[in-house]
Amino acid sequence: MNTENEASSSTLPPTDEVPLSLDEYVRYGRQMIMPGFGLPAQLKLKNAKVAVVGAGGLGCPTLQYLAASGVGTIGIFDHDTVSLSNLHRQILHTTDRVGMNKAESACITLSANNPSVTLIPHPVPISPSTALSLLSPYSILVDCTDRPLTRYLLSDAAVRLGITLVSGAAISSAGQWAVYGGSTKAGMRRACYRCIWPSVLPGSGGKCEEEGVWGVVTGLVGTGMAGEVIKLIIGKEDPEPLLHLHHLCSNPLIRTIRMKGPSPKCIACGPSATITDDLDVYGYESFCAGAMGPEVDEETGLVEGRDGERINVKELSTLLSSDSQISLVDTRPPVEFGICSLPGSINIPLPTILKDPSSIPASQEVIFLCRRGNDSQIAADALRKISVENWQVRIRDVKGGLRAWSREVDPEFPVY
Repeated sequence: MNTENEASSSTLPPTDEVPLSLDEYVRYGRQMIMPGFGLPAQLKLKNAKVAVVGAGGLGCPTLQYLAASGVGTIGIFDHDTVSLSNLHRQILHTTDRVGMNKAESACITLSANNPSVTLIPHPVPISPSTALSLLSPYSILVDCTDRPLTRYLLSDAAVRLGITLVSGAAISSAGQWAVYGGSTKAGMRRACYRCIWPSVLPGSGGKCEEEGVWGVVTGLVGTGMAGEVIKLIIGKEDPEPLLHLHHLCSNPLIRTIRMKGPSPKCIACGPSATITDDLDVYGYESFCAGAMGPEVDEETGLVEGRDGERINVKELSTLLSSDSQISLVDTRPPVEFGICSLPGSINIPLPTILKDPSSIPASQEVIFLCRRGNDSQIAADALRKISVENWQVRIRDVKGGLRAWSREVDPEFPVY
């Protein structure tokens, strides 16, 4: 006698009330026939309401599998637009949708795959003043973003709303994902994101645009996150909180470690929590400042705390075509210098310059160049500090970097 089947059948509504169409029986049949799944689990998916924040590298695979599995209502939050550089990993978007809002683009692909789910695009940013109201209709929150500020904001919002958070990250060839908050099926309370990461790790604000990423890494991490959401909905979640770590070049490919429990000192979920429903009063910008990279003045283009002479790309073009004795130093990593570079430039990466500014070849003038015009300022500042004492040269850097060069001087110069 199969007691599991008997128990499952006792939870079913009368046949004429089963809220699945004949098409849905066919569509979801391959997962419903799995032991322990059946119609009850499918109905839980159909009645679930999940918010996914971010329709990019992590959000695309997460959304694809949640919608295809039959999660009934999915809110998709993303105010960014599709760009050509997204398409090697953001698999829901297409070339002809470059410039379209990502949440709306994702809905088009997901609806084409499964028209029976309700998709709600939110092409707006989530802020401390709007997070609780925007996310309150949902019972599970999925963080597919890449900014420390948003990660902590979403975690705090999940705690305040009493909902479970699934959060992941991917950069370069590595990634991770875990479930935070709420309780396990065994009644064990999970730590929130702040319990595990009470402070922002240095360098955690890196983005794919600066550090690169394997598309398959975001795919694997996003798929893992979708799996966690589905397990939560159907009551098959892990009995204890786990953190899954992935590295494309490691063996094993995925390692899983047990996470610690909630911290009694946590300012979000602890007994003496100081973060309240008024998230606006918490200083997310200052809390995450160390991981957000250098601040750049919008008017001058200067990195905060840096002074000095700057030239634009047209002035650089004039100098390069003249007989001026200059050293044009490209501060990008060697792999980026190998992708494209200006004739006559030499590659000395920023870390090398900061370690030993005297490695710069002496000439009448040194001009620093980078991808966007930020690192070049830092390099110039480092050289100015030693030139005062050792050798006098004119030190300048290029506003807007190679991107401005491609935009204003040579449209055929590659942008990556």
